[in-house]
Amino acid sequence: MPQDRTLLYAGRGFEVAHVRLHAPQGPAWSDLYTVASPRVVFPIGRTRLDVRSGEHTWLTDALTAIRFGDATAYRLRPETATVRHSLVVSGQASVSPAHGESAAGVSVCLLTPQALYRMHAARRQLPDTDSAQAAALVAALVAELGSAPHQAPWHGAVARARQLLLSEGSGPGARPALSLDELAEAVSRSPFHLARRFRQQTGLSLHQYRQHLRLAAAMERLADGERDLAGLAHDLGYCSQSHLGAVFRRGVGVTLGEARRVLGPAGAAGARI
Repeated sequence: MPQDRTLLYAGRGFEVAHVRLHAPQGPAWSDLYTVASPRVVFPIGRTRLDVRSGEHTWLTDALTAIRFGDATAYRLRPETATVRHSLVVSGQASVSPAHGESAAGVSVCLLTPQALYRMHAARRQLPDTDSAQAAALVAALVAELGSAPHQAPWHGAVARARQLLLSEGSGPGARPALSLDELAEAVSRSPFHLARRFRQQTGLSLHQYRQHLRLAAAMERLADGERDLAGLAHDLGYCSQSHLGAVFRRGVGVTLGEARRVLGPAGAAGARI
């Protein structure tokens, strides 16, 4: 798949790049790629992408970071024809085989909203930091993966439930938010069984996962320059700006105003994580 790559930092044995992957029309698997060196791919946008390595397939979303081992071979399958944005760290010594890594050389985990915030902030900061600061920022980002819940390959009702939750929203073609009973019925499970299996496989409740997706969407919008916080709250399904603000501060650890200042295109250069 064609891609554009903006180098944000290079030095001390690693590189950090903002990569824009241009997904073609149609849900077909890409050609086989092989990574030249170990790398970690952090999500910037909300685009869903399936990743296959060996016999296993993983669903990736706005919360998913992927660690590829050295010489890992993989294929990609986008959900729609769109551009997927990622922050890619490659060549660093700490990008090495990790606990939870599959035999295929892939480790997939869900990031917390706090980790996503630090990733977005680091993307703004890296071009303006010196070598020592950049190394510390990248090491902190990669270290987040050590405690993040590792994800099993795509399988069963939990994967189908995640797919449905990812399709919720307010845009064209988006589904309205489903209740637990409706979600369980859609994947042919009881609400109790689905809730239990979902937490077992993801480390999150269904409600937490939905909230984390909304917080990820809020951070993406703020990073793109969103100024209308009331409109943002409405688009994400919150009853008011204050409701979103309370959820955001509790989940991310900063206010919406502070996140807008740090993540936004203007005035972000002097901000610090």
